[in-house]
This record gives sequence, C-alpha cells and structure tokens, in this order.
Amino acid sequence: MFNAISTEDLIAGMGRTMRAAAAEGAADEYARSQLLSAYSISRLLAAEVRAEAALLAWLKGELLAALAAAEGEDAGAAAAVAGRIDNAADSGAVGDALVELLAELRSHPDSTLRGRVHAILREMASRELVALAARPERART
Repeated sequence: MFNAISTEDLIAGMGRTMRAAAAEGAADEYARSQLLSAYSISRLLAAEVRAEAALLAWLKGELLAALAAAEGEDAGAAAAVAGRIDNAADSGAVGDALVELLAELRSHPDSTLRGRVHAILREMASRELVALAARPERART
C-alpha cells in the first residue's frame, strides 16, 4: 500500500520465519513469538491488499480535484504532475509525482495547493490506519 516495506518483502519475511520455525521442530517461546509476529504481518498484509485499490482510487481522485482547482503560481506546478497522477498504476508512481510537486511548491510561499496536498495526505494516513485496524473477513469455503 503506502509503506516503505513492499508486499514482496513482507511475504518473504513471513516465509523465512515459518521455514525457520518448521526446521526447529518443537517451538520454544522465542520461536512461538516469531510465529505470532508472522501471523500479525499476514493479517496486516491481508488488510493492505484488501484496501489498496479503494485507497489508491480515493487518493488519486482527491489529488486530481485539488490539482484542477489550483490557481495562480500553483497552477503550473499542478498541470505538470496531473497527468502522471491520473495515469499512476500504483502508490509509488503517485508518490514520485508528489515528491516533485511538493518540491516545486516549496518555492511558492503562499501556496494553497501545498496545504491542500498535505491535508489529503493526512487523511490518506488516517484512512490507511482504519483499513489496517479492520477485522479481516473470514475465509469463504
């Protein structure tokens, strides 16, 4: 989703933990705690995967609306990244565009767009926390 740790890294870490626990045979307290950590990671990963598309769609929609409403000196910076955000396939591509946008907006001391983007990112973080805290759905058989 929007974390520094990729889905692939999380899955690989879980796999290493489970392989090590299986190789050790009877679990001691340390091995048990490692397995519980792997379980916790799997729940968070499931929540991220479940919420990712909706969160990305919300983020792109909010950003594109803010960019379209940009005025004055913010308008040029907004236009420069709007297409990239609209075409972004994942959060990494959105983030790359935002890095450039926010760097440009630093030179605009009266930027209202910068404040709007910061507010959108704060709301995005709150929405992600809600998604991560949601109870996982039971597997359907």
